[in-house]
Amino acid sequence: MTPAPRPKRPHGLGTYVLLLIVIAIIGGIGGAAQGLIADRGGVLGLVLTAGIMSLTMAIAVVGCVWWWRGIDEAAREAHKWAWWWGGSGGVLVGAIVLLTLTFSEDAATPVEVGVSAPDLIAGGMFAILLFQMAGYSIAWAAWWLRHR
Repeated sequence: MTPAPRPKRPHGLGTYVLLLIVIAIIGGIGGAAQGLIADRGGVLGLVLTAGIMSLTMAIAVVGCVWWWRGIDEAAREAHKWAWWWGGSGGVLVGAIVLLTLTFSEDAATPVEVGVSAPDLIAGGMFAILLFQMAGYSIAWAAWWLRHR
């Protein structure tokens, strides 16, 4: 007869704070390394930059998977619901804002502002990410308030 599996104990607050600190340090090291390598031109600089960014993101994903396995079903459901509804809503709002600015005749052109095409792409991606995170945060709080 095999013993019944013991229920999982969720990670404590200290564990999550430590995880955030470690991931922030790794991200800082990765960002600093990428900043040093970015000045190196050519294919080698591009490959090294992609490698460092990939390694940093892989470490962050491993931390996220570990965190996900440590939360209970209610918390998982809250995050899934918030990401679907809040993140999707944030993308919609962000797309409307960006497209409105794109087609506005009063908006300054990239040449007038002195912005390059890569800067525009990165700015648009960052703006959409901010809208997604804002929508996610609002939806996550709404889910928990509704299920208290």
